[in-house]
Amino acid sequence: MTNLPEFFNQRYQVQQELGCNQNGGRITYLSTDTRTKTPVVTKQYKFANWAEYDSYHREIELLQQINHPSIPRYLDSFETENGFCLVQEYKNAPSLDPRQHWTVAEVKQIAQAVLEVLVYLQKQVPPIIHRDIKPENILVERNVTQLKVYLVDFGFARSGDGNVAISSAVKGTLGFMPPEQLFNRELTKASDLYSLGATLICLLTNTKSSDIGKLIDDNYRINFKKLLPKLEPAFVNWLEKMLEPNLKYRFQNAEIALKMLKGIENAGDMKTEAMQFGRKKTRKIFAGVATISLCLIVSSTIAALTTWGENKWLNSRIELEISRSNARKQHLQQVLLQTGQCPRCELNNFNLAYANLKNVNLKDASLEGADLNNANLEDADLWKASLGGINLSDANLSNADLRGAKLRYANLQSANLWSANLGYANLWNVNLTQANLRDTNLWGANLGYAKLENANLKNAKLRYANLFSAELENADLENANLKNAKLDGVNLKGAKLKQANLKDAVLEGYKGHGYRSVNLENADLESANLEGSNLKNANLLGAYLKNANLREASLEGADLRGANLTNANLSKAYLRGANLRGVNLRGAKLDSANIRDTDLKGAIMPDGSIHP
Repeated sequence: MTNLPEFFNQRYQVQQELGCNQNGGRITYLSTDTRTKTPVVTKQYKFANWAEYDSYHREIELLQQINHPSIPRYLDSFETENGFCLVQEYKNAPSLDPRQHWTVAEVKQIAQAVLEVLVYLQKQVPPIIHRDIKPENILVERNVTQLKVYLVDFGFARSGDGNVAISSAVKGTLGFMPPEQLFNRELTKASDLYSLGATLICLLTNTKSSDIGKLIDDNYRINFKKLLPKLEPAFVNWLEKMLEPNLKYRFQNAEIALKMLKGIENAGDMKTEAMQFGRKKTRKIFAGVATISLCLIVSSTIAALTTWGENKWLNSRIELEISRSNARKQHLQQVLLQTGQCPRCELNNFNLAYANLKNVNLKDASLEGADLNNANLEDADLWKASLGGINLSDANLSNADLRGAKLRYANLQSANLWSANLGYANLWNVNLTQANLRDTNLWGANLGYAKLENANLKNAKLRYANLFSAELENADLENANLKNAKLDGVNLKGAKLKQANLKDAVLEGYKGHGYRSVNLENADLESANLEGSNLKNANLLGAYLKNANLREASLEGADLRGANLTNANLSKAYLRGANLRGVNLRGAKLDSANIRDTDLKGAIMPDGSIHP
């Protein structure tokens, strides 16, 4: 028990480890909610890159919008010292173990239960595709009369209108991914059906998940009939329809697949011909499929597939896809540079350094990992663009529209973002050192752990922005609007905050596990509005707070030694336990302020006297 993490501050007591996914950086624990005394599941994530962080937040967003008895409910999420945690309802049911004996009747029950969940997910607007259905993500509680089935782990799930758009990298489990997912093509409602079919074959043949590749031939077809000679023909045909490599011949959605499965049960010994699946005996796999982006996934795919044995056919298909993909990308780049239009296009990892992209339309485009060093993107439309890990150092983004853009781990060092609109953009862990953000709109933006040392944020709009643990040392925030901003743990040492609006901002610093105090050492806060702000335990050593408005502010336990509070308004401020040694309070308003247990030794009091 000594190696188990402690989540006492977040009300959860860990009881035991349930599972560990080393590749995904995720450990699952059985915990107890100390308030409700009920068991819960806490999944701790430790991120190695922005994509994993995105997976965590996507899972939360999806779980918050769905409500189905076979999907454990989302309960809570919180940050820890070395990661993040997701809390879900606990179901006392183990994952499917293909090595156990499952009767055909039980397998059909499991298939029907999971299909009912998929029908629910596919009826959402937009529909949700799970993308990682496999035995490990299906929990089954065996009762005397029936099985209770639960679908878990929505970390790879996606939602989208119609077909689910392709992403920058393959997500899923080899052997259970349909060909369209393996080759990073657009997914449809039929994609999860292939994964479910592969799962059912594992149960029927007692095949471990890691051995599913042994059943797959060179045409990416799972051969199971010879292993199940006594299986009823109608059910065999239904499984083959679920496992069709070509989307054209697979069930179109879960509703149709469920209806056909129930038809088999109702008909009993229904003849195979009555199914009328219309399946052709021979056809080429993947013929005429549109070319798509694969350059991020090919090397990892080949390495994984070699564990299945030599596959000349598949390798030749991959080489063809590479050629087509590169040709398409070069064409898209040429179109972009010539016309300035490339909305929704994929240009991941492309080199567009020094390119002139003024007024370009890249709305909803994916440029993850691309190099746009020194590029001119003045007045560009990058609304909701995926720009994770992109290099935009020294780029000109003045007046650009980056609302809702995903810029996690992006490099924007020395970039010019003057008057750019970054409202609600995700700038988690972004590098904005020495960037020009003057007059920029960052309303509601996520700047957690962002690097903003020496950045120019003069007149910037940061209301409701999240700047948790961001680095803003020596940044210029003069006249910036930080009202209601989240600034706990932020480093503002030496920052210029003259006339900044920090009313009701969260600047509370925690001395406990996993948090650090906000650092405003030597910061210039002249005439700043800090009314009602929470500066508990903050470091304000030597800060310049002349004429600052700290009315009703909480400064409990704050370090204000040597600070200049001349003419500051501290009416009704809470200063209990604060260190005000040597502070200058000449002309300050302290009416109704709580200075109990405050250290005022050597302080210059409002009337000019020196406190003993």
